[in-house]
Order: sequence, then C-alpha cells, then structure tokens
Amino acid sequence: MAETTAHTSLQIAAESGGTLRADSLLARIAMHNLTDENLNSVLGAFIGVIIDHFGADGGCVVLKDAEGALWRCAPEADANGEGGPAFIEAIVEHAMRTADIVVLDDAAADYPPKAAFQGGDVHSVLCAPIASGDAVLGAVYLSSAQTGLWSRPHADIAGFLAGHAALALDNLRMRKACEENKRLVAAGRATLNLSHSVKNILQMITGAAEVVDFGLRTNQIHRVKRSWDILKPNIDRMKKYTLEMLDYSKERPLNLGSCDFNRVVQGAVETLKSQLKVKCSRINIRIDQRIPAVALDGDRIHEMALNLILNAIDVVDSTEGLVSVETKYDPACRTIKLAVTDNGPGISDAMKEKIFTPFESGKKKLGTGLGMAIAKQIVEQHHGEIVVDTQLLRGTTFTVSLPADMPPAV
Repeated sequence: MAETTAHTSLQIAAESGGTLRADSLLARIAMHNLTDENLNSVLGAFIGVIIDHFGADGGCVVLKDAEGALWRCAPEADANGEGGPAFIEAIVEHAMRTADIVVLDDAAADYPPKAAFQGGDVHSVLCAPIASGDAVLGAVYLSSAQTGLWSRPHADIAGFLAGHAALALDNLRMRKACEENKRLVAAGRATLNLSHSVKNILQMITGAAEVVDFGLRTNQIHRVKRSWDILKPNIDRMKKYTLEMLDYSKERPLNLGSCDFNRVVQGAVETLKSQLKVKCSRINIRIDQRIPAVALDGDRIHEMALNLILNAIDVVDSTEGLVSVETKYDPACRTIKLAVTDNGPGISDAMKEKIFTPFESGKKKLGTGLGMAIAKQIVEQHHGEIVVDTQLLRGTTFTVSLPADMPPAV
C-alpha cells in the first residue's frame, strides 16, 4: 500500500499520542543556531533523532544546491551511527515536486520506477518535503528493510519536523540576507565618503593629463616625465579604490587550500618594501617555523596581512618609524597568530571604536580607508578574530588569531 499525505500541524500530530508526539521530539532537536558552517552537523543530529524515534534503518536530509540539483546534506546513518542505504532519488523528487509526504509500505512493489530499487533492501519509505511557502528546499527521507513500518500518524510527525527544518533554513537565509544588506548599506555610506577623494584624484589626473598632452604636442618630454610622476600613482590609487570597494561590498566565498602561512605573510612584507622606502621606515619580521600547512584562502590571507602592515606603515614617523611583524603557532589551541606592531601615535578610545569602519580611521596617506574593514572581513570569514592593543604615544598592535582547522565548506 502506498499513500501520500499533506503536511499537518503540531496539534493534529500530537493527537496521535504515545511515542509519536511531535512536541517531545522538538525538545531533542536544536536548530536555532544553524549556520553555513555547522549545517551538516546540525542536520546530522536532526536526522539522527528522527531515525531513532521512527525506528528507521537509515535516513538523510536532502537539499537542493544553487543549481537545483539534489545533494545529501546530512550524511546517512542508522541508529548505531553506521551507514545506511542511499536515498531513492525518484521518491525524493516526487515528494518535492508534489509537496506531499510519501509513505510506502513496500517501496519496490508499490512505486512505479522499479529500477530505482535495484541493489538495495528497502521496503518502508517515509519522505517529507521541506517546504517554505511556495518553495521546496529539500526533503527528510527515512527507509527501512521492514514492510509496513509507518502509517499516517508517522507521516504527520515527519511533516511537522520537516516544517521545523524549513523554518530553521529560512531563518538562516534571512540572517544571510540581513548581513548582505548591512554590507551594502555600509558600502553605500563608504561610497559617499569616497566621492570627495575620487573628485580630488580626478582633478589631479585631469591636470596631469593636460600637461602630458601639451608636452607631447610641443615635444617637451621633461614636462611629460614630471606629470607622469603625478599621473601614475593617482591612476593606481583609483584602481585600488575601485577594487577595494567591490571587494568590500560583495561577499567573496573562500577558496580554501593548503596554505604556507609564513610564506604568505613574508610575501606581503616584500610587496610593501617600496612604501617603506618612501617613508624611510624600518620593518622587523619574526617567523614561527612551527606553523603547519593549513587550509586557508592564501590570496585573502595575503590581502589581510597587506592591509594590516600598510596601516602600520601609514601611521609611523617618516624617520624613526618601526613596524614589527610576527607569526606564532599555539599547538595547544590549534591557532595561528599574526601580530603587526607599530611605534606610531597610538589610537584614542573614540577612534578605536571606528578603526574597522570604512573611511573612519582619520588617516589615508598610503591606504584607501577600506583596508582595515576588509582585513576584519577576511579574518571573520576564516572564523578568526582580530584584537587591538594600543597606547597613546606608544604604538599599536593588531593581533589576528585564526583556527588551524577550518570547518569544511558546505
């Protein structure tokens, strides 16, 4: 016998009584803290409770990816934590297409696409779509080798739990949208602040370009050379403004790979040697050779280190400036640290609150005013933290702590 039934409420589900009460299951399920990083583990615990409660041999949570293809989000497991049979895609697709709960007593006999059951010992199947409004996000899937294991009351409970998962996934999606909106608002405000600087740069570029044009027409190459010294750095500055604005306003997913942290930091120092020469400042670098190869986005980490060091160079004295860069590894906590210290004027309490706000640093001699905000963004993307320790007239240290074991991407 096969039946499909629509999603029902907690009140209806609870009326079935006994061990099938949905409210007792909710007490064992914690999904309020769902994030992209813990998606697999939270949904894995969620399906584990359901497998145990329904007496299933196996089960999983199936979600749609960005392209609409199905993928098993929570790894299949039975009540003992061992692997179970793979989900039957035809049943999951049917449940998601119709938005109905599918209950099968003998799946191989009752479900038309017989080929879907070859090579597996599956009889009872319970599949509840995870639906939010008109959108179906995925499905909760249970299977068993027993025949006739589940009935309508089980379907009611499964439907309610799938709805609970839909609420959690919706909440996650809304939190991400809220963060995106905050970032866009901040980018909009930053653009207003940026417009004045851009206008000044364009005026310098326009003036220099006119002199270059005149020098070329009159064959006065010395005028061209002098104007080029004004033109080129301002073109570079405009390019940096534009790229950093795009970087800050749009979320960039991490491209994790094996990363030599020390080499990345040393590369950032090498990149900034010309700025050090301009400032007549010195830089000391101390490397902890114990740091292992870790899974990080090397390009983003390079950008983060670049911005922190550039910020330090920007604030130090032009004759007695000293910037210290140090990497450390804490094997007990499995954390990697980067400390960038300057002997500059320090940061006031009022400015300390704004140091990571775009264009609020009060200094932009070499930078664009976005660097520190981007550095913090990159650190947080890697699940790390950045701490500021400063004393007026003594200097400032920015310390970045990153986990050596990044959560797997989902």
